[in-house]
Amino acid sequence: MRRVLGLLLLLPVLAPAARAAAPDWTGSFGGTFAINARPDGGGFSGSLAALWPIEERFSLGAMLVADDLGMETGPLVDAHTGEPLGRTARFHRAIYGGTWRLDGRLDTRRGWEPFASATWGFYSINDELHGAFLGRVSAAGFSLGGGLRRPLGSRGALGASLRYHRMFDNRIGRYVSAGLDWAWRTGR
Repeated sequence: MRRVLGLLLLLPVLAPAARAAAPDWTGSFGGTFAINARPDGGGFSGSLAALWPIEERFSLGAMLVADDLGMETGPLVDAHTGEPLGRTARFHRAIYGGTWRLDGRLDTRRGWEPFASATWGFYSINDELHGAFLGRVSAAGFSLGGGLRRPLGSRGALGASLRYHRMFDNRIGRYVSAGLDWAWRTGR
């Protein structure tokens, strides 16, 4: 009982510290393109990051990434006659990863908040066909990006971002993602 009472008495002291330790959240939802590998058709791109301020203009944290690079197609041929029947899927490639992310905010201009971002992390490059797993390769990589956000109220922001990705492997190489970017500032 004394412990519970002691924690209740400390709550007014601990609550501001917990609020200050809460991360800012940011994410991006869009697509991939300019892929330097096969398949190169592009697809969905999404990321979610939790960032903690380390200085007035800089934040550091972790980011999860899911990028679809597209599907490779090939000819479908009748096994008995050899007659072409059209095209069919050969495999689909997607990237999933976890990275460290550093963001820098620039001066607000005309209500827009420009930002620059760099990541470094590890990725899983997955190949599948109609849900059947074909193979996986792990790779280190980085990305450099930037964008503009427009504040929405005192905590939110919405805008656009563009990000260059570089994978250190023989399957992907590099690609670009663009998306609708959002941010939510907690407690400060």
